[in-house]
Amino acid sequence: MVKPILGVDLDSTVWDTGARVREVVLETTGDALDLEAVPTWTQILDAYGEEATAEIFERVLSPERVHEREPYPGSAEVLRHLQEERGLRIHFVTRNHDPGAMAPRLEPWLREHFGAGVGLTVTSGDKLGVLRRLGAFGLIDDRPEILVRAADAGLWTAARIQPWNRELVAARPDVHGFSHWHEVPNLLPVL
Repeated sequence: MVKPILGVDLDSTVWDTGARVREVVLETTGDALDLEAVPTWTQILDAYGEEATAEIFERVLSPERVHEREPYPGSAEVLRHLQEERGLRIHFVTRNHDPGAMAPRLEPWLREHFGAGVGLTVTSGDKLGVLRRLGAFGLIDDRPEILVRAADAGLWTAARIQPWNRELVAARPDVHGFSHWHEVPNLLPVL
């Protein structure tokens, strides 16, 4: 039996990238960053300049620091439940500028938190192409542009509500928003 595949993003979807950004900004600049006011890398670049932003970006997204990440409350429990009780296959799809360096560090972390059966694709390219190749029925992500493309392509689409996607989730009934991972099983379509 072929299990339905659900694609799941990592940054700001499964783990709190914003918390790490706030920590690193405080360490490097001394500023207490408000992600509601500065939610994107472009705004961080505008606020702190190229050199500081490059250092912040590198420290936040460093493959060597993956093991320090903590999943959002409920994400591991819910995704394991979906695999074990609902018969879904979870395949993480994330973008990174160096997939070859990131994937070997992510795989053990994902298996530890989400189970041995999860899949992983680290890409520097298009997530939608990866989802199509996998035959995924849906995607959980945080980026508005990815959510729109996935929903427009007919995929079931959901987002952990963040400052940068709140308006999209409110405007698009085909993008299911959630505040806590325990809401996700009730949002999924019947397969």
